Amino acid sequence: MTDVLNEFPELKDPKTGNSLMERTVLIANTSDMPVAAREASIYTGITIAEYFRDMGYSVALMADSTSRWAEALREMSGRLEEMPGEEGYPAYLGSRLAQFYERAGHVICLGKEGREGALSAIGAVSPPGGDISEPVSQATLRIVKVFWGLDSSLAYKRHFPAINWLTSYSLYVDNMGKWFDSNVSDEWMTCRQAMMSLLQEEAELEEIVKMVGMDALSPIDRLKMEAARSIREDFLHQNSFHDVDTYTPLRKQFLMMKLVLAFYDEAKAALESGAPIQGLIKMAVRERIGRYKYTLNDNIESEYKAIREELAAEIAGVFGKEDF
Repeated sequence: MTDVLNEFPELKDPKTGNSLMERTVLIANTSDMPVAAREASIYTGITIAEYFRDMGYSVALMADSTSRWAEALREMSGRLEEMPGEEGYPAYLGSRLAQFYERAGHVICLGKEGREGALSAIGAVSPPGGDISEPVSQATLRIVKVFWGLDSSLAYKRHFPAINWLTSYSLYVDNMGKWFDSNVSDEWMTCRQAMMSLLQEEAELEEIVKMVGMDALSPIDRLKMEAARSIREDFLHQNSFHDVDTYTPLRKQFLMMKLVLAFYDEAKAALESGAPIQGLIKMAVRERIGRYKYTLNDNIESEYKAIREELAAEIAGVFGKEDF
C-alpha cells in the first residue's frame, strides 16, 4: 500500500493528462487490522465501485487480495463456532466469492435515459506457497473466466507486467476475437495465435537448452528462440512510467505484432534459402523493432513502413545481393 501511495501520483491518466490519483479510490485494510474490518473491506470496495458505476462510469476494482479476505472469513467463522469446510475455511466460501464476482458487469442505469455503466472486478489470489490447488484459488477459478498467472521469476527479471503467458488464459477469446477482427484488423487473432505458438515452442526448447546448450539447437530452432525473445522483451514488456509506453493503442499493438512476426517469417524464408543464422540474428533492424513501442502514436504508420523496408534490405544484405 505504501508503494501504491508513492507511485500512483506519478502516473498520468492517458485520457486527461492529470494524476491517476484523481480518479482512484483506495481502501486500506492491512493484515494487522481487526478481522471484521478485513472482512468488510471487500464489500466496502465493491459498493463504492457500484456507486460510480450507477453514475454512468466504467469502473475497475482491484481487490488485493481475496486470499487475505478469505482468511478473515475463516477466523470469523471459527469464532462463531461454525462447521469448518476444507482447510478450515467456512463451507460457504464458494458462495461468498461468487456473490462478490457476480456483482461485476455492464448495466443500463435507472434514471437518466441512455446512461450506462460497467464494473470490472479483478481479484488477486495469493495462495500460501503458490499452490493454486487450495480452496480459495479453486473456488475463484470455478467462477471467473479469466486467469492472469503472476510469476515471481519474471518479476525478479524486471519483466513487468509479470504475467506468465503460458499459465494464463481467457475464456472470452472467441467473443473478443470477433471484436478485434472487426474493429482493429482481421489479422489480429491470426497474429495472436502465431505468437502464442512461438512462446509455447520456446518453453519446450528451453528444456533442451538447459541440458545441452544453445549451440545444440538447429538453425530454425535458434530462430524460434530469438523470435520468442523478441515477443517477450519487445511486445509483452511494458513500462508504466514511460511517457509513451504507459498506454498503447490497439492499432500500435497490432503493428508491433506484425513487425515481430515479419522478422520471424522473413528470416525463416531466408534461412530455408541458405542464409546464415548468425547473420539473421545480428541484424541491426531488430533493435529498431524493439524500440518501436516507444514510437509516438502519430508516427506509428510511417515508422512501421520504414522498419519493414529496412528489414527487407538487411535480409537481402545477409545474402549479399540487392533484393530477396
